[in-house]
Amino acid sequence: MSSKKRIVIIGAGFGGLSAAAYLSQAGHDVLVFEKTNQPGGRARVLKTKGYTFDMGPSWYLMPDVFEEFFADFNSKTSDFYQLKKLQPNYKVFNAGESFDVPKYPESRKIFAAKDPGSEVRLDEFMIEAKLAYQKVRADILGRPMQKTHHFLNKTALAFLGSANMYRSYHKRVEKVTKNAELQKILEFMSVFMGGSPFNIPAIYSLLGHIDLGIGVQYPMGGFGAVAKAFEAQARKNGARIFYNRPVQAIKTKNTKNKTKVIGVQVDNKFVAADVVIANADYRFVETKLLPKAARQYDENYWQERTLSPSALLLFVGVKKRLRGLQHHNLFFDTDWQNHFDDIFKHSGVNSKPLFYLCVPSRTDPSVAPKGHENLFVLAPMPAGKKLTQNQQQAIVNDIITRIETKTGQRFKDDIVCQEVRGSEYFVETFNAYKGNAFGLSHTLLQSGPLRPNMQSKKVKNLFYTGQYTNPGTGVPMVVLSGKVVASQATDLLKKQL
Repeated sequence: MSSKKRIVIIGAGFGGLSAAAYLSQAGHDVLVFEKTNQPGGRARVLKTKGYTFDMGPSWYLMPDVFEEFFADFNSKTSDFYQLKKLQPNYKVFNAGESFDVPKYPESRKIFAAKDPGSEVRLDEFMIEAKLAYQKVRADILGRPMQKTHHFLNKTALAFLGSANMYRSYHKRVEKVTKNAELQKILEFMSVFMGGSPFNIPAIYSLLGHIDLGIGVQYPMGGFGAVAKAFEAQARKNGARIFYNRPVQAIKTKNTKNKTKVIGVQVDNKFVAADVVIANADYRFVETKLLPKAARQYDENYWQERTLSPSALLLFVGVKKRLRGLQHHNLFFDTDWQNHFDDIFKHSGVNSKPLFYLCVPSRTDPSVAPKGHENLFVLAPMPAGKKLTQNQQQAIVNDIITRIETKTGQRFKDDIVCQEVRGSEYFVETFNAYKGNAFGLSHTLLQSGPLRPNMQSKKVKNLFYTGQYTNPGTGVPMVVLSGKVVASQATDLLKKQL
Protein backbone atom coordinates (compact mmCIF):
# COMPACT_ATOMS: atom_id res chain seq x y z
CA MET A 1 0.00 0.00 0.00
CA SER A 2 1.35 3.44 -0.96
CA SER A 3 2.11 5.83 1.90
CA LYS A 4 1.28 8.83 -0.29
CA LYS A 5 -2.06 10.34 0.68
CA ARG A 6 -4.21 13.19 -0.64
CA ILE A 7 -4.43 16.10 1.80
CA VAL A 8 -6.68 19.08 1.13
CA ILE A 9 -5.98 22.32 2.96
CA ILE A 10 -8.67 25.01 3.09
CA GLY A 11 -6.99 28.40 3.04
CA ALA A 12 -3.54 29.68 2.08
CA GLY A 13 -2.93 31.68 5.23
CA PHE A 14 0.33 31.17 7.10
CA GLY A 15 -1.08 28.16 8.96
CA GLY A 16 -2.21 26.48 5.75
CA LEU A 17 1.02 27.22 3.89
CA SER A 18 3.10 26.02 6.83
CA ALA A 19 1.17 22.73 6.99
CA ALA A 20 1.37 22.39 3.20
CA ALA A 21 5.15 22.77 3.24
CA TYR A 22 5.65 20.07 5.89
CA LEU A 23 3.13 17.61 4.47
CA SER A 24 4.32 17.93 0.89
CA GLN A 25 7.91 17.48 2.08
CA ALA A 26 6.72 14.20 3.65
CA GLY A 27 5.65 13.05 0.19
CA HIS A 28 1.90 13.57 0.34
CA ASP A 29 -0.25 14.98 -2.45
CA VAL A 30 -1.18 18.38 -0.99
CA LEU A 31 -3.83 20.61 -2.52
CA VAL A 32 -4.47 24.07 -1.08
CA PHE A 33 -7.69 25.85 -2.03
CA GLU A 34 -7.77 29.57 -1.25
CA LYS A 35 -10.86 31.75 -1.45
CA THR A 36 -8.98 34.96 -2.36
CA ASN A 37 -6.38 35.78 -5.02
CA GLN A 38 -3.34 35.99 -2.70
CA PRO A 39 -1.33 33.93 -0.21
CA GLY A 40 -0.98 34.91 3.44
CA GLY A 41 -4.55 35.09 4.70
CA ARG A 42 -4.92 38.39 6.54
CA ALA A 43 -1.48 39.39 5.25
CA ARG A 44 -3.04 40.71 2.06
CA VAL A 45 -1.42 43.37 -0.08
CA LEU A 46 -3.16 46.35 -1.65
CA LYS A 47 -1.45 48.03 -4.60
CA THR A 48 -2.76 51.34 -5.87
CA LYS A 49 -1.29 54.47 -7.52
CA GLY A 50 2.29 53.38 -6.93
CA TYR A 51 1.78 52.46 -3.25
CA THR A 52 2.04 48.97 -1.76
CA PHE A 53 0.08 48.57 1.47
CA ASP A 54 0.27 45.66 3.90
CA MET A 55 -3.37 45.15 4.89
CA GLY A 56 -2.76 42.98 7.93
CA PRO A 57 0.33 41.89 9.89
CA SER A 58 3.14 44.44 9.90
CA TRP A 59 5.17 43.54 13.03
CA TYR A 60 7.87 40.96 12.31
CA LEU A 61 8.24 39.37 15.73
CA MET A 62 9.63 36.05 17.02
CA PRO A 63 12.16 35.77 14.16
CA ASP A 64 13.30 32.41 15.52
CA VAL A 65 10.01 30.89 14.36
CA PHE A 66 10.57 31.99 10.75
CA GLU A 67 14.19 30.89 10.85
CA GLU A 68 13.17 27.48 12.18
CA PHE A 69 10.51 27.07 9.50
CA PHE A 70 12.87 27.65 6.58
CA ALA A 71 15.71 25.71 8.24
CA ASP A 72 13.42 22.67 8.31
CA PHE A 73 13.67 22.71 4.51
CA ASN A 74 17.39 23.56 4.30
CA SER A 75 16.52 27.14 3.41
CA LYS A 76 17.01 30.53 5.06
CA THR A 77 14.84 33.61 5.34
CA SER A 78 17.52 35.45 3.32
CA ASP A 79 16.84 33.09 0.40
CA PHE A 80 13.46 34.81 0.06
CA TYR A 81 13.54 38.24 1.70
CA GLN A 82 15.89 40.58 3.52
CA LEU A 83 15.38 41.73 7.10
CA LYS A 84 16.21 45.14 8.49
CA LYS A 85 16.44 45.87 12.21
CA LEU A 86 14.34 48.83 13.28
CA GLN A 87 15.95 51.36 15.58
CA PRO A 88 14.07 52.41 17.64
CA ASN A 89 11.48 49.66 17.92
CA TYR A 90 8.68 52.22 17.74
CA LYS A 91 7.53 55.68 18.81
CA VAL A 92 4.84 56.42 21.40
CA PHE A 93 2.53 59.44 21.26
CA ASN A 94 0.86 60.19 24.57
CA ALA A 95 -1.48 63.06 25.41
CA GLY A 96 1.35 65.32 26.52
CA GLU A 97 4.52 64.06 24.86
CA SER A 98 6.06 61.62 22.42
CA PHE A 99 9.23 59.55 22.65
CA ASP A 100 11.08 56.74 20.91
CA VAL A 101 11.24 53.30 22.53
CA PRO A 102 14.48 51.45 21.77
CA LYS A 103 15.25 47.80 22.36
CA TYR A 104 16.14 46.69 25.89
CA PRO A 105 18.47 47.46 27.70
CA GLU A 106 18.57 50.93 26.08
CA SER A 107 14.89 51.32 27.01
CA ARG A 108 15.92 51.30 30.70
CA LYS A 109 16.76 55.00 30.33
CA ILE A 110 13.10 55.86 29.67
CA PHE A 111 11.98 54.00 32.77
CA ALA A 112 14.72 55.56 34.91
CA ALA A 113 13.79 59.06 33.76
CA LYS A 114 10.03 58.73 34.22
CA ASP A 115 9.97 56.53 37.33
CA PRO A 116 13.34 56.32 39.10
CA GLY A 117 13.91 52.80 40.39
CA SER A 118 11.54 51.19 37.88
CA GLU A 119 14.49 50.37 35.63
CA VAL A 120 15.66 47.84 38.24
CA ARG A 121 12.21 46.25 38.36
CA LEU A 122 12.21 46.29 34.56
CA ASP A 123 15.42 44.24 34.66
CA GLU A 124 13.66 41.64 36.81
CA PHE A 125 10.64 41.67 34.50
CA MET A 126 12.79 41.17 31.42
CA ILE A 127 14.71 38.26 32.97
CA GLU A 128 11.40 36.63 33.88
CA ALA A 129 9.96 37.30 30.41
CA LYS A 130 12.99 35.85 28.62
CA LEU A 131 12.99 32.70 30.73
CA ALA A 132 9.25 32.25 30.22
CA TYR A 133 9.63 32.68 26.46
CA GLN A 134 12.43 30.11 26.25
CA LYS A 135 10.43 27.57 28.25
CA VAL A 136 7.22 28.15 26.32
CA ARG A 137 9.00 27.86 22.97
CA ALA A 138 10.64 24.62 24.05
CA ASP A 139 7.82 22.91 25.94
CA ILE A 140 4.44 24.33 24.95
CA LEU A 141 4.16 26.04 21.56
CA GLY A 142 5.00 22.89 19.64
CA ARG A 143 2.19 20.84 21.22
CA PRO A 144 -1.42 20.48 20.02
CA MET A 145 -2.78 20.84 23.60
CA GLN A 146 -5.63 18.44 22.88
CA LYS A 147 -4.82 15.52 25.20
CA THR A 148 -3.78 15.53 28.84
CA HIS A 149 -0.19 14.51 28.15
CA HIS A 150 0.19 17.46 25.77
CA PHE A 151 0.02 19.97 28.60
CA LEU A 152 1.09 18.00 31.65
CA ASN A 153 4.79 18.86 31.54
CA LYS A 154 6.95 20.77 34.01
CA THR A 155 6.61 24.10 32.22
CA ALA A 156 2.83 23.93 31.86
CA LEU A 157 2.38 22.77 35.45
CA ALA A 158 4.64 25.58 36.66
CA PHE A 159 2.42 28.08 34.86
CA LEU A 160 -0.70 26.52 36.36
CA GLY A 161 0.78 26.96 39.83
CA SER A 162 1.98 30.50 39.17
CA ALA A 163 0.20 33.57 40.51
CA ASN A 164 0.65 35.05 37.03
CA MET A 165 -1.93 32.60 35.73
CA TYR A 166 -4.65 34.13 37.86
CA ARG A 167 -3.91 37.85 37.78
CA SER A 168 -4.17 40.18 34.82
CA TYR A 169 -1.29 41.28 32.65
CA HIS A 170 -1.93 44.81 33.92
CA LYS A 171 -1.50 43.69 37.56
CA ARG A 172 1.87 42.19 36.69
CA VAL A 173 3.00 45.35 34.91
CA GLU A 174 1.93 47.44 37.92
CA LYS A 175 4.67 45.68 39.89
CA VAL A 176 7.22 47.16 37.47
CA THR A 177 5.90 50.72 37.49
CA LYS A 178 2.92 52.80 38.55
CA ASN A 179 3.64 55.28 35.75
CA ALA A 180 0.76 55.00 33.29
CA GLU A 181 2.87 55.93 30.26
CA LEU A 182 5.44 53.26 31.04
CA GLN A 183 2.74 50.69 31.69
CA LYS A 184 1.43 51.21 28.16
CA ILE A 185 4.83 50.34 26.70
CA LEU A 186 4.76 46.96 28.41
CA GLU A 187 1.05 46.34 27.85
CA PHE A 188 0.21 47.29 24.28
CA MET A 189 1.34 43.93 22.83
CA SER A 190 -1.71 42.39 24.50
CA VAL A 191 -3.75 43.73 21.57
CA PHE A 192 -1.92 41.30 19.29
CA MET A 193 -3.07 38.51 21.61
CA GLY A 194 -6.61 39.51 20.75
CA GLY A 195 -7.19 40.97 24.18
CA SER A 196 -6.36 43.78 26.56
CA PRO A 197 -3.98 44.06 29.52
CA PHE A 198 -7.06 43.82 31.72
CA ASN A 199 -8.46 40.51 30.41
CA ILE A 200 -5.45 38.35 29.51
CA PRO A 201 -3.43 36.62 32.24
CA ALA A 202 0.00 37.73 33.39
CA ILE A 203 1.59 34.54 32.05
CA TYR A 204 1.71 36.44 28.75
CA SER A 205 4.25 38.85 30.23
CA LEU A 206 6.69 36.94 28.01
CA LEU A 207 5.50 39.42 25.38
CA GLY A 208 7.95 41.85 27.00
CA HIS A 209 10.82 39.72 25.76
CA ILE A 210 9.28 39.36 22.29
CA ASP A 211 8.95 43.14 22.01
CA LEU A 212 11.74 44.83 23.96
CA GLY A 213 14.07 41.84 24.38
CA ILE A 214 14.27 40.39 20.88
CA GLY A 215 13.48 43.64 19.14
CA VAL A 216 11.61 44.42 15.94
CA GLN A 217 12.66 43.76 12.37
CA TYR A 218 11.08 44.55 9.01
CA PRO A 219 10.99 42.24 5.98
CA MET A 220 11.85 44.35 2.94
CA GLY A 221 8.87 44.31 0.63
CA GLY A 222 6.52 44.02 3.59
CA PHE A 223 4.61 41.02 4.89
CA GLY A 224 3.48 40.28 1.37
CA ALA A 225 7.08 39.20 0.71
CA VAL A 226 6.92 36.82 3.68
CA ALA A 227 3.64 35.32 2.45
CA LYS A 228 5.14 34.78 -1.01
CA ALA A 229 8.15 33.11 0.62
CA PHE A 230 5.92 30.61 2.42
CA GLU A 231 4.01 30.00 -0.79
CA ALA A 232 7.27 29.46 -2.71
CA GLN A 233 8.58 26.99 -0.11
CA ALA A 234 5.33 25.01 -0.12
CA ARG A 235 5.34 24.85 -3.93
CA LYS A 236 9.01 23.87 -3.97
CA ASN A 237 8.15 20.96 -1.69
CA GLY A 238 5.44 19.85 -4.09
CA ALA A 239 2.22 21.44 -2.83
CA ARG A 240 -0.30 22.65 -5.38
CA ILE A 241 -2.03 25.92 -4.53
CA PHE A 242 -5.19 27.20 -6.20
CA TYR A 243 -6.48 30.77 -5.80
CA ASN A 244 -10.00 32.14 -6.22
CA ARG A 245 -11.22 28.63 -5.35
CA PRO A 246 -13.38 28.71 -2.20
CA VAL A 247 -14.32 25.36 -0.70
CA GLN A 248 -18.10 25.03 -0.75
CA ALA A 249 -18.48 22.04 1.56
CA ILE A 250 -16.60 19.33 3.43
CA LYS A 251 -17.97 15.93 2.50
CA THR A 252 -18.19 13.27 5.23
CA LYS A 253 -19.19 9.63 5.50
CA ASN A 254 -20.27 7.48 8.43
CA THR A 255 -18.41 4.18 8.71
CA LYS A 256 -18.46 1.79 11.67
CA ASN A 257 -20.10 4.40 13.89
CA LYS A 258 -17.37 6.92 13.02
CA THR A 259 -17.57 10.00 10.84
CA LYS A 260 -14.70 10.71 8.49
CA VAL A 261 -13.95 13.21 5.74
CA ILE A 262 -13.96 11.81 2.22
CA GLY A 263 -13.28 15.08 0.39
CA VAL A 264 -14.42 18.62 -0.33
CA GLN A 265 -16.60 20.36 -2.87
CA VAL A 266 -14.92 23.02 -4.99
CA ASP A 267 -16.47 24.64 -8.09
CA ASN A 268 -19.40 22.26 -7.62
CA LYS A 269 -17.03 19.32 -8.11
CA PHE A 270 -15.97 16.65 -5.64
CA VAL A 271 -12.27 16.47 -4.69
CA ALA A 272 -11.37 13.32 -2.77
CA ALA A 273 -9.16 13.61 0.32
CA ASP A 274 -7.70 11.34 2.98
CA VAL A 275 -7.29 14.30 5.35
CA VAL A 276 -8.69 17.83 5.37
CA ILE A 277 -7.04 20.69 7.27
CA ALA A 278 -9.01 23.90 7.69
CA ASN A 279 -7.04 27.12 7.82
CA ALA A 280 -10.15 29.26 7.82
CA ASP A 281 -12.46 30.83 10.38
CA TYR A 282 -13.22 27.95 12.75
CA ARG A 283 -16.87 28.80 13.29
CA PHE A 284 -17.44 29.30 9.56
CA VAL A 285 -16.01 25.87 8.78
CA GLU A 286 -18.17 24.20 11.43
CA THR A 287 -21.42 25.99 10.66
CA LYS A 288 -21.19 26.47 6.89
CA LEU A 289 -19.01 23.68 5.50
CA LEU A 290 -19.87 20.71 7.74
CA PRO A 291 -23.17 18.86 8.24
CA LYS A 292 -24.76 19.58 11.60
CA ALA A 293 -23.95 16.15 13.04
CA ALA A 294 -20.23 16.70 12.42
CA ARG A 295 -20.01 19.97 14.39
CA GLN A 296 -18.17 20.04 17.73
CA TYR A 297 -19.50 23.34 19.04
CA ASP A 298 -23.02 24.73 19.02
CA GLU A 299 -23.94 28.36 18.54
CA ASN A 300 -24.06 28.99 22.29
CA TYR A 301 -20.39 28.07 22.49
CA TRP A 302 -19.45 30.70 19.92
CA GLN A 303 -21.74 33.32 21.44
CA GLU A 304 -19.99 32.87 24.79
CA ARG A 305 -16.45 33.22 23.41
CA THR A 306 -14.44 36.39 23.97
CA LEU A 307 -13.43 37.43 20.49
CA SER A 308 -10.50 39.59 19.61
CA PRO A 309 -11.36 43.10 18.50
CA SER A 310 -12.30 43.90 14.97
CA ALA A 311 -10.50 46.85 13.40
CA LEU A 312 -10.83 49.91 11.29
CA LEU A 313 -8.03 49.88 8.71
CA LEU A 314 -6.92 53.04 6.96
CA PHE A 315 -4.45 53.17 4.05
CA VAL A 316 -3.18 56.59 2.99
CA GLY A 317 -0.71 57.63 0.31
CA VAL A 318 0.78 61.10 0.83
CA LYS A 319 2.78 63.00 -1.80
CA LYS A 320 5.39 64.30 0.62
CA ARG A 321 7.57 63.01 3.45
CA LEU A 322 6.36 63.49 7.02
CA ARG A 323 8.56 64.47 9.94
CA GLY A 324 8.53 63.12 13.47
CA LEU A 325 7.36 59.59 12.74
CA GLN A 326 9.08 56.21 13.03
CA HIS A 327 8.34 53.01 11.14
CA HIS A 328 6.00 51.87 13.96
CA ASN A 329 4.02 54.46 15.92
CA LEU A 330 1.57 54.00 18.79
CA PHE A 331 -0.99 56.70 19.52
CA PHE A 332 -1.91 56.43 23.19
CA ASP A 333 -3.16 60.02 23.36
CA THR A 334 -6.72 59.18 24.48
CA ASP A 335 -8.18 57.31 27.47
CA TRP A 336 -6.40 53.93 27.67
CA GLN A 337 -8.74 51.89 29.88
CA ASN A 338 -11.90 53.45 28.47
CA HIS A 339 -10.87 52.33 24.99
CA PHE A 340 -10.50 48.69 26.10
CA ASP A 341 -13.70 48.84 28.15
CA ASP A 342 -15.58 50.03 25.07
CA ILE A 343 -14.28 47.06 23.08
CA PHE A 344 -14.62 44.23 25.59
CA LYS A 345 -17.27 45.34 28.07
CA HIS A 346 -19.61 47.78 26.36
CA SER A 347 -19.22 46.79 22.68
CA GLY A 348 -19.38 50.47 21.98
CA VAL A 349 -17.73 52.54 19.28
CA ASN A 350 -15.10 54.92 20.60
CA SER A 351 -14.99 57.97 18.34
CA LYS A 352 -11.41 58.73 19.46
CA PRO A 353 -9.74 55.30 19.55
CA LEU A 354 -6.19 54.41 20.36
CA PHE A 355 -4.48 53.42 17.13
CA TYR A 356 -1.33 52.05 15.56
CA LEU A 357 0.35 53.85 12.66
CA CYS A 358 2.85 52.11 10.38
CA VAL A 359 5.02 54.17 8.01
CA PRO A 360 6.98 51.50 6.10
CA SER A 361 8.18 54.05 3.53
CA ARG A 362 10.63 55.27 6.19
CA THR A 363 12.41 51.92 5.83
CA ASP A 364 11.43 50.53 2.44
CA PRO A 365 11.51 52.78 -0.67
CA SER A 366 9.65 50.15 -2.72
CA VAL A 367 6.29 50.74 -0.98
CA ALA A 368 5.70 54.33 -2.15
CA PRO A 369 6.73 56.63 -5.00
CA LYS A 370 9.95 58.57 -4.39
CA GLY A 371 9.43 61.40 -1.92
CA HIS A 372 6.02 60.05 -0.87
CA GLU A 373 4.82 58.43 2.36
CA ASN A 374 2.88 55.21 2.92
CA LEU A 375 0.62 55.27 6.01
CA PHE A 376 -1.23 52.25 7.41
CA VAL A 377 -3.49 52.72 10.45
CA LEU A 378 -5.13 50.04 12.57
CA ALA A 379 -7.66 51.15 15.16
CA PRO A 380 -9.17 48.32 17.28
CA MET A 381 -12.98 48.24 17.24
CA PRO A 382 -15.50 45.99 19.02
CA ALA A 383 -16.25 42.73 17.19
CA GLY A 384 -19.80 42.43 15.91
CA LYS A 385 -20.27 46.19 15.63
CA LYS A 386 -20.53 47.58 12.12
CA LEU A 387 -19.81 51.28 11.83
CA THR A 388 -22.16 53.58 9.99
CA GLN A 389 -20.65 55.56 7.13
CA ASN A 390 -20.80 58.71 9.27
CA GLN A 391 -19.12 57.00 12.24
CA GLN A 392 -16.37 55.61 10.05
CA GLN A 393 -15.67 58.94 8.37
CA ALA A 394 -15.64 60.77 11.70
CA ILE A 395 -13.05 58.34 13.10
CA VAL A 396 -10.90 58.60 9.96
CA ASN A 397 -11.00 62.40 10.15
CA ASP A 398 -10.11 62.29 13.84
CA ILE A 399 -7.14 59.96 13.23
CA ILE A 400 -5.71 62.13 10.45
CA THR A 401 -6.18 65.27 12.55
CA ARG A 402 -4.39 63.69 15.52
CA ILE A 403 -1.46 62.62 13.35
CA GLU A 404 -1.24 66.17 11.97
CA THR A 405 -1.47 67.70 15.45
CA LYS A 406 1.12 65.40 17.03
CA THR A 407 3.63 65.79 14.20
CA GLY A 408 2.95 69.51 13.69
CA GLN A 409 2.37 69.23 9.96
CA ARG A 410 -0.69 69.24 7.75
CA PHE A 411 -1.00 66.67 4.97
CA LYS A 412 -4.73 66.37 4.26
CA ASP A 413 -4.30 68.32 1.06
CA ASP A 414 -1.40 66.08 -0.01
CA ILE A 415 -3.30 62.78 0.13
CA VAL A 416 -3.04 60.93 -3.19
CA CYS A 417 -5.09 57.88 -2.24
CA GLN A 418 -7.11 56.80 0.75
CA GLU A 419 -8.74 53.41 1.36
CA VAL A 420 -10.76 52.36 4.41
CA ARG A 421 -11.81 48.91 5.58
CA GLY A 422 -14.13 48.11 8.48
CA SER A 423 -15.45 44.97 10.16
CA GLU A 424 -17.38 44.00 7.03
CA TYR A 425 -13.99 43.54 5.28
CA PHE A 426 -13.07 40.79 7.73
CA VAL A 427 -16.49 39.16 7.33
CA GLU A 428 -16.59 39.28 3.54
CA THR A 429 -12.94 38.45 2.84
CA PHE A 430 -12.17 35.96 5.61
CA ASN A 431 -15.62 34.81 6.79
CA ALA A 432 -14.47 36.11 10.18
CA TYR A 433 -17.04 35.61 12.93
CA LYS A 434 -18.44 39.04 13.87
CA GLY A 435 -15.62 40.62 11.88
CA ASN A 436 -12.92 39.72 14.42
CA ALA A 437 -9.39 40.61 13.35
CA PHE A 438 -7.28 38.21 15.47
CA GLY A 439 -9.46 35.18 16.27
CA LEU A 440 -10.14 34.34 19.91
CA SER A 441 -8.76 36.46 22.72
CA HIS A 442 -6.19 34.78 24.99
CA THR A 443 -8.20 35.07 28.18
CA LEU A 444 -7.54 32.58 30.99
CA LEU A 445 -10.47 30.40 29.86
CA GLN A 446 -9.36 30.56 26.23
CA SER A 447 -5.72 29.56 26.61
CA GLY A 448 -3.92 26.27 26.00
CA PRO A 449 -6.24 23.23 26.18
CA LEU A 450 -9.27 25.51 26.53
CA ARG A 451 -8.98 26.76 22.95
CA PRO A 452 -10.92 24.97 20.17
CA ASN A 453 -9.53 21.57 19.24
CA MET A 454 -6.83 21.21 16.63
CA GLN A 455 -8.19 17.77 15.66
CA SER A 456 -11.94 17.39 15.39
CA LYS A 457 -13.49 15.16 18.02
CA LYS A 458 -16.43 14.44 15.73
CA VAL A 459 -14.65 13.84 12.41
CA LYS A 460 -11.63 11.57 12.64
CA ASN A 461 -9.53 12.99 9.80
CA LEU A 462 -10.45 16.68 10.02
CA PHE A 463 -7.97 19.14 11.50
CA TYR A 464 -7.82 22.88 12.16
CA THR A 465 -4.94 25.31 12.08
CA GLY A 466 -4.78 29.06 12.59
CA GLN A 467 -5.49 31.71 15.16
CA TYR A 468 -8.53 30.10 16.82
CA THR A 469 -6.69 27.01 17.97
CA ASN A 470 -3.25 26.48 19.52
CA PRO A 471 -0.78 28.03 20.00
CA GLY A 472 -2.88 31.14 19.23
CA THR A 473 -2.97 34.48 17.46
CA GLY A 474 -0.25 36.22 15.47
CA VAL A 475 1.73 35.07 12.42
CA PRO A 476 4.51 33.22 14.32
CA MET A 477 1.94 31.32 16.39
CA VAL A 478 -0.01 30.38 13.28
CA VAL A 479 3.16 29.18 11.55
CA LEU A 480 3.82 26.91 14.53
CA SER A 481 0.19 25.78 14.41
CA GLY A 482 0.71 24.63 10.82
CA LYS A 483 3.76 22.61 11.82
CA VAL A 484 1.96 20.97 14.73
CA VAL A 485 -1.14 20.08 12.71
CA ALA A 486 1.05 18.59 9.97
CA SER A 487 2.61 16.34 12.60
CA GLN A 488 -0.82 15.37 13.93
CA ALA A 489 -2.10 14.54 10.46
CA THR A 490 1.04 12.53 9.69
CA ASP A 491 0.61 10.49 12.88
CA LEU A 492 -3.00 9.72 11.96
CA LEU A 493 -2.07 8.60 8.44
CA LYS A 494 0.67 6.32 9.77
CA LYS A 495 -1.84 4.57 12.00
CA GLN A 496 -4.14 4.03 9.02
CA LEU A 497 -1.45 2.49 6.80
